[in-house]
Amino acid sequence: MGVPNEDRRHRFGKAGVLGWVVSAIALVAVAGCSVSGAGLATNQVTGTANSGPDGANTAHSNGGNAGKGTAVTVAAKTLRTGPQPENPVGIPLQDPQWPADVKNYETTSSVIVNAQVNVPILEYHEANYLPGDVATLRPGQLDQEIQWLGTHGFHTINIGQLYDAFYHGYVLPPRPVLLTFDDGYESVYFKVFPLLKKYHLQATLFIVSGYTHVQPDRKKEFPTLTVSELQQMQASGLVDVEDHTVTHQDLSTLTLSQDQQEIVDSSQALSGWVHHPMRAICYPYGGYNAKILAMAQSAGFLLGTTEHQGYANLSQGVMTLDRIAVLVDTSAGQFANLLSPSLQQSELTVAALVQQGAKDFAQHQYGQAISLETQAINRNPLDGSAYNERGIARAFGGDYLGGMRDIDRALSLNPEDGYAKFNRALTLELYGHYEAAIAAYQSTLQTPGSGWWKAWCDYGIASIYGRRGDVTDTVSFLRKAIAMNPATKLAARTEKDFNPVRTSTIFQQTLR
Repeated sequence: MGVPNEDRRHRFGKAGVLGWVVSAIALVAVAGCSVSGAGLATNQVTGTANSGPDGANTAHSNGGNAGKGTAVTVAAKTLRTGPQPENPVGIPLQDPQWPADVKNYETTSSVIVNAQVNVPILEYHEANYLPGDVATLRPGQLDQEIQWLGTHGFHTINIGQLYDAFYHGYVLPPRPVLLTFDDGYESVYFKVFPLLKKYHLQATLFIVSGYTHVQPDRKKEFPTLTVSELQQMQASGLVDVEDHTVTHQDLSTLTLSQDQQEIVDSSQALSGWVHHPMRAICYPYGGYNAKILAMAQSAGFLLGTTEHQGYANLSQGVMTLDRIAVLVDTSAGQFANLLSPSLQQSELTVAALVQQGAKDFAQHQYGQAISLETQAINRNPLDGSAYNERGIARAFGGDYLGGMRDIDRALSLNPEDGYAKFNRALTLELYGHYEAAIAAYQSTLQTPGSGWWKAWCDYGIASIYGRRGDVTDTVSFLRKAIAMNPATKLAARTEKDFNPVRTSTIFQQTLR
């Protein structure tokens, strides 16, 4: 199942019981969550592969790897079958996944926008030093900057991971950063690539296809990469090749037909060489307009980067993301200052992550809730409350299987967790499994103790009978709910599920 029942979205998404239930959840979160095994907290990412309805592992798009620290573990795989492009250097080409490290790859099948993601994309060009050219680097500058990133706990990601963090619940590592290199300078192969291998880092190359199609390609006005060099870097699993047009002209100054040629021809050429569709585009000189953005999206691009300076986030638009230029005169102090927002992000405790995730769920920020709860799980895999909170957020976000899997994991860690039992019943009801939901609600009511969720179990059963037009059972269970928590009476007055029985005298009397 991909999405909740459409006729349930009013009740569970905007009104009725959800408003009361999530308020209670938020209060529980503020009061504090029970966290077991807190001593197991680590900084590593240890999720599991996402499973689709058929139980198979799923992956989104293409490109990239994930891991911890600056030593990113690579597990690149070939995603697509069929004829492989001819490889002049004899190295099997592989399509690095978005992301490739499957054990760290957990996403949702549905779109859950996470507007909280805010990541620096560093913009580099020529790695050699050229006097008078600001878009170059001093000798040793890149190595020093990479070491600084590692010392300060940054983790390199690629654009595919960023996209899945924006839209599919992918949890980024602490202090994520993207390294991007524009144009296709020869120095990327001879100077940057060795550093990527040395420190096991990821990088994205925005390549001008017209600079690479002739081999040997050393007769341009500046030395550029050859196709074979692109293929070698692509085959490493550390590098993601993306699009920077055919001839590196300001697209906003060209005709629409010229723009079409620049965008489409480059995409086709690069895809043929590195064997994966182009999903990210970098606009030369930062030139774009609304028609260019629409054209790029029609050509299959999912993200775009500009020359606007700053951290990348969805407030800018996914096709016009900001970057941070690193130039020859960028001092070590300036480099650190450019990345200071990341350094100011304090690391929350596991309990605080769980609590904040519950609050985000209460505000219908499902993507952010999933992200925070996953961080808590990564640091303490035995935290049942984090699995429970992530499970219900996934369920409301449209991921039934993922939600049930998480809630069941929470119950395996704590079989008497009444809140997790309630969420399991609620998820069954949300997706239309009404008989199973009634049984689950009734089972939850047998849990020892007096949890706030017991009243809402009776309310849930009443709502199912109300939907069926069964006045007697609706009123019977609703009265039980009201006796435990008068707030359920107020919720029932606007609950759409009770519309089939709303005109009955006994129901109206119950709500007085």
